[in-house]
Amino acid sequence: MLPWPQGRGAPADRRIQAIAEKRSTQHELVPPSEKPSSLLSLLKRRYFRRLWAVTTVSSLGDWLGVFALTIFVQNLSEGNAEFAVGGVLLFRVVPGLFFGPFAGVLADRFDRRRLMITADLARAGLIASLPWIRHLWALFLVSAVMEMLTLLWSPAKEATLPNLVDRHELMTANQLSLITTYGTFPIAGALVAGLGGLAGVLGSNFSAFSVLKDHPTSLAFFVDALTFLFSAAMVATFPSHLMKAKRARTEEFGAAHAFRDFAEGLRFVRSDRTVRTLVTGAWIAFTGGGAVIALGPIFASRIVDGSKAAAQTAWGALIVAVGIGLVGGMITAGAIARRVSRERIFPLGLILSGFSVIIVSSMTSMAPAIAATLFVGFGAGVAWVTIFTLLQERVEDRLRGRTFATLYTGIMLSLFVALGGWPLLAGAIGNHTVHAGGYIIDLAGVRVVMWAGGGFLMLAGITAIRAMRPNAIIGKVRGRIKGLQFRPRPISGGERRGLFFAFEGVEGCGKSTQVKLLYEVLEAQGRKVVVTREPGGTRIAERVRHVVLDPDCKEMDPKTEALLYAASRAQHVSEVIRPALEAGSIVLCDRYLDSSLAYQGIARGLGEDDVMRLNAWATDEMLPDLVLLLHLDAEAGLARTKGDPDRMEQEDVAFHRKVGEAYIHLARSFPSRFAVIDAASSIEEVHRQVRAAILPFMREDI
Repeated sequence: MLPWPQGRGAPADRRIQAIAEKRSTQHELVPPSEKPSSLLSLLKRRYFRRLWAVTTVSSLGDWLGVFALTIFVQNLSEGNAEFAVGGVLLFRVVPGLFFGPFAGVLADRFDRRRLMITADLARAGLIASLPWIRHLWALFLVSAVMEMLTLLWSPAKEATLPNLVDRHELMTANQLSLITTYGTFPIAGALVAGLGGLAGVLGSNFSAFSVLKDHPTSLAFFVDALTFLFSAAMVATFPSHLMKAKRARTEEFGAAHAFRDFAEGLRFVRSDRTVRTLVTGAWIAFTGGGAVIALGPIFASRIVDGSKAAAQTAWGALIVAVGIGLVGGMITAGAIARRVSRERIFPLGLILSGFSVIIVSSMTSMAPAIAATLFVGFGAGVAWVTIFTLLQERVEDRLRGRTFATLYTGIMLSLFVALGGWPLLAGAIGNHTVHAGGYIIDLAGVRVVMWAGGGFLMLAGITAIRAMRPNAIIGKVRGRIKGLQFRPRPISGGERRGLFFAFEGVEGCGKSTQVKLLYEVLEAQGRKVVVTREPGGTRIAERVRHVVLDPDCKEMDPKTEALLYAASRAQHVSEVIRPALEAGSIVLCDRYLDSSLAYQGIARGLGEDDVMRLNAWATDEMLPDLVLLLHLDAEAGLARTKGDPDRMEQEDVAFHRKVGEAYIHLARSFPSRFAVIDAASSIEEVHRQVRAAILPFMREDI
């Protein structure tokens, strides 16, 4: 919860605080529910439907290419199949470690539609050329280039998704995308087998298809090329404005610019607490999960203690269990998110998955191991969907490609280290048993390392749950940041005698009208009332307002915007709000600090933490006694606006929807500070609710 305004010591003031805190557990003013996102309503969105089709077909093509290439390499190698297959897989991982971050730079600077189309066409050409390649080094090269093109395509796709759906639909959209991404895995396996049989029939009976007789996987390559051509054709139908990064840099692009943009993306990931927690949590989780991937086959053989065929069957059963759990977690993540905040779902999913890995690695028989493995996949599925959703919600469009590229690159590096390191550690530990009473405890290196992998997953979850507490946004406001010490300036006389009410909401929600009506009521009762607004309220702040809302300043950087609002607010508090409160007046302010949290912190993607710290310093932690949030759908609010729209009003409706969702997020995170009022009601009804909301703070009835 935000710290209560400093300097309030009177019993009546403590009574007001107690009443307000009690309101947080009551339901007389419940925020209107976020609109549920149904599958049917989501699929009615034309371009999301097309992107989903692209994701499904491209994922099928990716899996199909991996399977077919593995078989092709095995057939092409002469007695060194293991080396050949390992080389292909290695060349799919290593180049991405170097190219991945710069793929994100390209996705944030150039037209994402052209990048995706170029990547699809290039992949189609490369995969279709494989049947005529007869040298392993050429296959390794093609494998590396294919992976680099995929790394170029994926961040561009992930960065585009939030531009096609509303914020409250992101969870469902990611569920669909990820389910189809991983759900096509078994379909591709079956398709490779089926196409191999068909290729044999065609090659034996039709001379035109004779090439398929000697190389039956060629047909799978041709089908794979068609999936990429389909993707390119679909992406080409998207309007360019949906696929361009907003506020992307426009100067000429060179190597120096690439490194600068790359460094900017890393600084953002490092500086934003939520994004940093999500990305590093995923890295740690994949490091731990790598132990299961690397040692799973060996562990399965120890459980069944039988033939190689039995061990392979056991490992296959565990893989199927993980897959079922993974899909189950992805499917149910949306339902869980309606009851638990997304910031908690992610770490809890990691903790569940890690604990389940520890349970699985402790098993000595298949049945309980399979049951526990289901929960490994379930926790991972829930966490994975939530990572994508939170990153797409929190990261500004111009940085989204680099953020996802950083995520993917770190995951590849984590897996690369884990797949090589965990088996070496298990081998170094060796096989040991401990006799305790009548029991024999197996402490084989495989089990110990899998326990460690589960511990890594739990560590990632515990670290994330501590870092992503809603109140953690404010918890370090008084901390020292880059030389600035945040200390509240004492109010003269040691007591804040007035009351401070801030009105918030989307454009056109009726704040000005309700401020005027409440002012008239309070003034008629003989109370001292000061009405003011933000940005503005003073001569200097009004000049800042002219700049920040000027429609001709469209190129304004979000950080510049946040700093200007904070500068205006600092002058406003110093010159108007603080003196009025010291004089015992009631201050009614049209917008205040929560506007910056909603507009710049969340909707612009600058981060609640940074924006809160900036404004805490600018205002000496001056907070309203109550925030009256007039909740209204963004479309309805924009329809109410009159006159020439200012720079903020000219933002697209998707941005204003994000602002509305951000306000609800803030109200739910800090319920004792907010009274949420349905602004869709009549003016009279809204006014009645406003008066009821401030009544606990007044010493007399109003």
